Amino acid sequence: MPPGQNKQHGRRSSTIRDVAALAGVSKSTASRAVAGQGGVSAENLEKILKAIEQLDFVPNQIARSLTARSSAVLGLFLRHTRAPFYAHLAGAFEESAAVKGYEVMSLASGDQPDEANYRSLMLMADLHTAGIVVATPNVDPRTIRQVASRVPLVLASQMGQPSNPGVPFVAPDPRDGGHLIEHLAGLGHTAIAVLALPAQHAPTQWARISWMRDELTRRGMLAGFEWIEPDQDLTEIVDSLYRSGATAIMAPSDWVAFDVLSATDRLGLSVPGDLSVTGYDGVPPFDHSVFGLTTYRIPVDEMAAAALKLLDDLIHDNPIGTSGVLLHGEMIVGRTTGPVPARKVADRIS
Repeated sequence: MPPGQNKQHGRRSSTIRDVAALAGVSKSTASRAVAGQGGVSAENLEKILKAIEQLDFVPNQIARSLTARSSAVLGLFLRHTRAPFYAHLAGAFEESAAVKGYEVMSLASGDQPDEANYRSLMLMADLHTAGIVVATPNVDPRTIRQVASRVPLVLASQMGQPSNPGVPFVAPDPRDGGHLIEHLAGLGHTAIAVLALPAQHAPTQWARISWMRDELTRRGMLAGFEWIEPDQDLTEIVDSLYRSGATAIMAPSDWVAFDVLSATDRLGLSVPGDLSVTGYDGVPPFDHSVFGLTTYRIPVDEMAAAALKLLDDLIHDNPIGTSGVLLHGEMIVGRTTGPVPARKVADRIS
């Protein structure tokens, strides 16, 4: 029985040498056929294809990329793999890359110290990846600069770094938070509170939140601004904001919006009867109507496609004509926002 057909545990996988031996050709001829490089006669190609089928041979893409003149493997460096946003981004990027004939190798930072980020990114570079997309904001600019000097690199889901103006980026437009402000203003809200995670935790998110805070201040509608920590119990903060007169709370993400909703439930407050709540991100599954969350959807699919296009242009030395791309998403209006409560209107008039 040919080696590739034996599925018993412990049997080695078939190699290109096995394919060549079974087909009765040289290893170099078999390698050219597998790589699609041409120079193989129709007769030999038929023998090699039959041998591949018999042996159940699967070429090692990463090993091929180490010796190939031009790698077909891209690196994707994510912040997390467990968060829906990054999982969606990874899937969308892999789909876009496949259309261009690329395979994708993904690694995650997990908010480790930058030394670990440096090792991970250098590993990708050492594996001769054609290019790398960095989709985590916690990589030191010096590391980005060092890696970008070795391999084409694009930042995704984050604004450009002032110290690395030559590294292109793709990010959601931070001014899109204005759509949520307009929505709440249209419902009569003039006392809107904003929650924010530390800037170092989410720099791109902070760019959006700080813009929303400044815009609400400009309009005279900011009823409170509170720093929070990831996974913090928000009961006391929500209670304080509600008692101080806020009629709506804008959360920096859908995750935090659900924490706000949990707090209102513990406080016995009705949403949107007593308090309106908005999120941000709008990625599956949180955009489902069963949740009913009013949020703003970040265009993750478009972001992945734009990052792939920038990277592909860099790989092929095409002029990119831009230092960065800002993308617009769309509003999702759900059940968590409504008109200002009647008693709040009466209090305001009196």
